[in-house]
Amino acid sequence: MSIYTQQKPLNIVAVSGGLNHPSKTESLIQAILDELGQATPIKVHFIKFSEIGHLLGGAIYRNQLPQRVQDDLAAVEAADALIVGTPVYRASFTGLFKHFFDFVEQTALVDVPVLLAASGGSDRHALVLEHQLRPLFSFFQAQTLPIGVYATDRDFTPEYTIHSEFLRDRITLAVARALPILEWAPAKGQRAEVVKSKTEQANQNLGINTQIEQDEVLPSAAIPNLDAAESRLHAKSKTLQSQVA
Repeated sequence: MSIYTQQKPLNIVAVSGGLNHPSKTESLIQAILDELGQATPIKVHFIKFSEIGHLLGGAIYRNQLPQRVQDDLAAVEAADALIVGTPVYRASFTGLFKHFFDFVEQTALVDVPVLLAASGGSDRHALVLEHQLRPLFSFFQAQTLPIGVYATDRDFTPEYTIHSEFLRDRITLAVARALPILEWAPAKGQRAEVVKSKTEQANQNLGINTQIEQDEVLPSAAIPNLDAAESRLHAKSKTLQSQVA
């Protein structure tokens, strides 16, 4: 049995703030998931606002949300790592994207790695990753991964598939640089049980701008190994060189 098959899969939760289907943001996040799945075993829970957006708007307290959305919030809080993406609306993330994360318990994402992604009409909105998304997840004390992925309309076909090699290379780089951190994600595979009671409390008591106290967080305690990232990048480089030759 190979080392790959022996690895416990990472519990990855992906969140797409795109309100339409099909969606460039959904396609972008799916491409990131596909790349990550080729590099390491993963188990995926994909939250799509094109499916749940209409369920969010009327809630002020978390216990007013339908069970499906409460389950999605619980999945976010129990994730080993997050991949989050949003289209750029009026120079920022979508309002429902922010509304959703307003219901995430304030300390549930401490040290959780988060890969940031966004799509917009042009390159002028690329800094949404740094000016909007990164501060939001820094508030949660999550580990926002150093390389995010931004895509523009010209990176996609009319069928919402990625045709830009530059974007594909960016996704490869983002995943490769994420791998060392993901390999030592806090309490890998164990967060779900630890945060379960917090999620249950939040479902009953959490409203906008309300915190549930947490007795214990799960800090990262290991030193990342860069070998996985380098081998991933070098493998892609060798493949491209052989194709050119």
